[in-house]
Amino acid sequence: MQKTYNEFDIVRIRNLKITIAKYFISHRDEMNSVFSKQQLKENFIFKESDFKTIVKDLFILYKKSYKINGDLIVYLKKVIQSHDKATKYLNDAENQFLKKFGRFYADFKKDPYSLRELYKSTYEDLKSIIPIIHWGRLPVFNKYLLRNRGFDPETETLDFYNHLDCLKALLQDIKNEGEMMQNTSDLHLGQEIPFTVYTRRWGSTDTYQISRTVDGWYCRHISINGKCKKNGEGVLFQNLEHDNVFFPRDGVAYAFEKLWEDADEGKIDFNELSNRLQQVANWISEVEKSILKQPEWVNYY
Repeated sequence: MQKTYNEFDIVRIRNLKITIAKYFISHRDEMNSVFSKQQLKENFIFKESDFKTIVKDLFILYKKSYKINGDLIVYLKKVIQSHDKATKYLNDAENQFLKKFGRFYADFKKDPYSLRELYKSTYEDLKSIIPIIHWGRLPVFNKYLLRNRGFDPETETLDFYNHLDCLKALLQDIKNEGEMMQNTSDLHLGQEIPFTVYTRRWGSTDTYQISRTVDGWYCRHISINGKCKKNGEGVLFQNLEHDNVFFPRDGVAYAFEKLWEDADEGKIDFNELSNRLQQVANWISEVEKSILKQPEWVNYY
């Protein structure tokens, strides 16, 4: 039975396949090699989560190692062939792009509304060189940009790039300021962070131990231990409810999911994650303390 992927798995697979192709452009004799899990992380920037969801559709498990499957080999050969054809024209195409789109984008940032019509003619001028730059550079893209465009950059190249954000991403890539694959966020998976919250039940603070996992969080506490979703739903919320903590559930859920995503994408390091989690805990504490200010005759909470 074929696995059904969500939209972010699909764009992750695309970026991984391009990253794998870029590796083999400079290591062509290794395409039929067998790779360890660590080599998949180092060479192709796989994350721990990829081994739960994606790796089986790209590699064959071979004696506790990994060998590229036939479909991926066919894909890689096509990508590398297209790359090789584009390479000799790449420098000239990049210079034209920097001149034409670079000038347009600099003016656009100053006065975006008056230049919308000019965008159409600018894009028409770029259409002949965009595929050369795309195949010559093989950029990876922000997952939200890929998801929102809804076009495959390799099979629907001109449709994909017919958008200011995509041309801007290509400009940044030419300047070596583009999106980069990273898996350093895996380094602190499972590392505990104290999450200290005031509870009316005990009249003092209580500390939960929170750690980020490949697909959510793990919460450890004297009452209940276990897994949470990325938004904190599960054992963390169960512990708060068990202690009758009054907290802004929707807001906390949003904060936890954002923190998980930001940490996973490497936007924040472990120290910043720890600080921001405690900021959420402080927010919960302030809301919990505010219940003490209800009129005595209400006594609702």
